Amino acid sequence: MLWIVGSCNIDLTVRVESFPKVGETILARESAIAVGGKGANQAVATALWNVKPKFISCVGKDAWGKTICQKLQHYGLDVSLIAVSEKHPTGMAWIEIDKKGDNRITVAPGANLDLVTDQVLGNMAGLSSADYLLAQLEVPLRVVEAAFEYAKKRGGKTILNPSPCLEGLSKVFSLTDYLVLNETECCKLAAVSSLLEEKEKAKSFFFQWGISVLVVTAGPQGAFVFERGGQSRHVRPPLVQVVDSSGAGDAFLGTFTSWLVMGKTLVKALKAAVVSGALACTRKGTMSSLPDPKEVLLHLS
Repeated sequence: MLWIVGSCNIDLTVRVESFPKVGETILARESAIAVGGKGANQAVATALWNVKPKFISCVGKDAWGKTICQKLQHYGLDVSLIAVSEKHPTGMAWIEIDKKGDNRITVAPGANLDLVTDQVLGNMAGLSSADYLLAQLEVPLRVVEAAFEYAKKRGGKTILNPSPCLEGLSKVFSLTDYLVLNETECCKLAAVSSLLEEKEKAKSFFFQWGISVLVVTAGPQGAFVFERGGQSRHVRPPLVQVVDSSGAGDAFLGTFTSWLVMGKTLVKALKAAVVSGALACTRKGTMSSLPDPKEVLLHLS
């Protein structure tokens, strides 16, 4: 079974020719409002593979919170573990996408910050040694740390997507089995200028915490996987016409995690995830860009 502790947001997306400079006002070409959040997106991405996770999150007591729950139910997800906060409104994310498909994202966590440890651990009572726990960092770090500690005590496997990239992650790293992050996040955390040029330094930084598998996504270069004390591998993506890259990371995480839960090998999971992330770049949106598993399997055949 898969457990996910993560965020729910409403995404406000604007498409621009180029990102504005400091102090500059520009007109967007178009805008859209949709359900998102790394937790919700990755939960839906796993549900598409028929891996229905136990999703623990928090929304505000407002219309947006109801909209999110209705959308997740549409994908067959159980929303009974999503708390409703009266302290803050539902989280919001502002996504800017330029004509090249590159993106900038700013998140106002809102109710995501009201997710509390007691609630999360109370909902995880059924976690067993055969289970996986996936989390991101759009919810309080202390909650993720407590959830990972609980999962490790139960013998479960933990997968961390450290996004947004924060400081003070040594404890959660020490509780992480699989670390999945993009190249920018990798370089920032490991204090290197380039993954390819300082690969050994980056690996040493992350593996010092006891992490078993390091996965670094690198956009058009695909993804790299490094196993502690073992092999490394580079998987290149299929060539695609990039329209919007904002959903690529969540598509990658959802597919990668699903294939691990399904008992696939690390390499097979990585290959499927790279294809999934690439296909997500060919359409607009985050949750709406998640590819159909049949499409992913067709590219793998």
